[in-house]
Amino acid sequence: MIIARQKRKENIAEYMLYMYQVEDLIRASNLDPARIEQTIINKFDVPYDTRREMLEWYKSLISMMREEGKTMKGHLDFLNRIADEMNQLHVNMLNNVLEQEYREAWENARPNIELLRMRSGHTGEHDIQVMLNGVYGLLMLRLQKKEITKETEKAFDTITNLIALLSVKFSEHEQS
Repeated sequence: MIIARQKRKENIAEYMLYMYQVEDLIRASNLDPARIEQTIINKFDVPYDTRREMLEWYKSLISMMREEGKTMKGHLDFLNRIADEMNQLHVNMLNNVLEQEYREAWENARPNIELLRMRSGHTGEHDIQVMLNGVYGLLMLRLQKKEITKETEKAFDTITNLIALLSVKFSEHEQS
């Protein structure tokens, strides 16, 4: 909750990736608030009231996951809506002649996004969801200390560059 708030203000892509991790942590805890409190919340050196607020935040996410049928997989609807907003901005920027830097970054990332889309089997998802899922998968591989080829790293560099540009524009767009 504390980290999520900060990331939401600072970088939308980091926020999304963080929230995907939170979803997975909740699932790994079997949607059990007591287990989440023990394994996650109690590790924070914060006042009791803050820990209670954090627990309520996790409970609300658990409730949403149950209501939306996302207890085993998938992303919460509000995260999907944010990804859709990011994608709409992405499309708008691609159609804006003044966004030359973004369009160039897109052209560099495009073949890698398409390859990622094919390999992941997520052919029905829009570009932003494919990129976010791909970067999240890469982060999980890194956490598991799995080998990542230089070719894969290079491909993801083009994708993360595009996401970084989009995140800056998203923040600007929200502030306007």
